[in-house]
Amino acid sequence: MRLLLSLFIFAAFWPSAHSLAQGYPSRLVRVIQPLGVGSPGDLVSRAIAQSLSQTLGQPVVVENRVGANGIIGMEGCAKAAPDGYTICVPSFSQVTMNPVIYSKLPYDPLRDLAPVINIGVINSSIVVNASVPVNTLRELFALAKTKPGALNWGSWGVGSFPHLYLAWMQHSTGTSFTHVPYKTIALAVGAVVAGEVQVLLNTPGLVAPQVKAGKVKVLAVIGRKRSPLLDAPTLEEAGFELPITSWVGVTAPAGTPKDIVQRLNAEIAALLADPKFVERVLAPMSVDPIGGSPEEFAAFLRKDREIAEKVAKLARLKTE
Repeated sequence: MRLLLSLFIFAAFWPSAHSLAQGYPSRLVRVIQPLGVGSPGDLVSRAIAQSLSQTLGQPVVVENRVGANGIIGMEGCAKAAPDGYTICVPSFSQVTMNPVIYSKLPYDPLRDLAPVINIGVINSSIVVNASVPVNTLRELFALAKTKPGALNWGSWGVGSFPHLYLAWMQHSTGTSFTHVPYKTIALAVGAVVAGEVQVLLNTPGLVAPQVKAGKVKVLAVIGRKRSPLLDAPTLEEAGFELPITSWVGVTAPAGTPKDIVQRLNAEIAALLADPKFVERVLAPMSVDPIGGSPEEFAAFLRKDREIAEKVAKLARLKTE
């Protein structure tokens, strides 16, 4: 009797959930972006939102929730209703590094987020203010050894990608820099241009104008291949290990219906397979498209967390 009652209850509720997925979307969809306006994740978010507005037939708007290295935005994503009307476009720092750096988080990415699709790998570059008397990474670290703590290394928060590389490079080279975190990527870029910090990591697409203007110098590219936007060696060509790379992807709150996750995956995968979209949106931001299924993205996130934990431990990156 109890079994029949349970089956009756399931049958009563299943059609509503199924129809939700079938009728999706029927109203505005919100995209939470945990980083500031002008960041690679923000620009990708806006391009995807614009395209999804057309293919889904409903408005898709981007909401920047900035602060605490993306924790504010990701908490908002994790605690949103799992109905497909809130999706997020996080990157490496918010999903992979925050659980490694912070002992207490209001969200667990592997538990509270439903992976949708891995948009792509974000290639970065190491730049210095034009006044720094170095032209290679080895020269930078040689200079740092003569002036322990005198050179400032900028980032956009504790646990951000530039902060991880700072810790890793200090461990690998026996040098000491002063970490200067900023609230947003734009502020960090402005700081290295102004000379408030001497070193910064950012995408070739965002630093190329400053390099061309002679305001900063590029020392190396963090990626598997050279950037067509900058005349610089890869990290490995410069004689250093490439421990980890950044990325940007799409997630939804855990519990979002699988049909909706699959619909979003298919729509965004079509964009990543479109050469015009890649050339117009991803290439200028130095993002190499990946795509794949939600399950593949989930497996990637688990592996990425394992690698980050090892790198952070070797680099002695302290937990906050």
